[in-house]
Amino acid sequence: MSILMRLGLIAAAMTGFLVFMLVSHQTARNTGAELVMEVEGYDPRDIFLGHYAMIRTPLAALDLATLDGDDAFEDHAPVFVTLEIGADGLARPVAVHQHHPGRGLVAEGRAVWSGDILRARFNIERYYASRDAALALEDMLRQPPRDGEEDETSDVRLILSLPASGRLLIKGFEIDGERHIDRLW
Repeated sequence: MSILMRLGLIAAAMTGFLVFMLVSHQTARNTGAELVMEVEGYDPRDIFLGHYAMIRTPLAALDLATLDGDDAFEDHAPVFVTLEIGADGLARPVAVHQHHPGRGLVAEGRAVWSGDILRARFNIERYYASRDAALALEDMLRQPPRDGEEDETSDVRLILSLPASGRLLIKGFEIDGERHIDRLW
């Protein structure tokens, strides 16, 4: 077999693997339960990781005293958070566990630091986008509430997909009631 044929086979195998990963990701986004969460932004001050907006959801800091489930976690251990959809349509954590509870809407993450407040990561803390889109999103997340609004929630909400694996995936954002779903292709 010639070297060009070998290189062609290697390129075909690599391309096939990338297509498989892309299709798997899109399938997980499309088949998972859709959740909408409150979101706030903050400035990462890291110029070496590309253009992204840092976002924080109610999953970032879990108050173990107010949530059902377990009360002690080791750093870097798996965290399973049971979510409930409220009357306003937003997903909120209601229980946190060291092991999968077996039923319900359960998101899987990792404990970063544990104390009275459990800090956890769910791989949704960074939203990568073009430079202009990332900066525009950060600006929207930093805007103060509009006149007449009593709460401090922004008009930007995060749309997530929760597949059977429990790994949350960002689908897009809801901005002023209008859905903006990211397209992979």
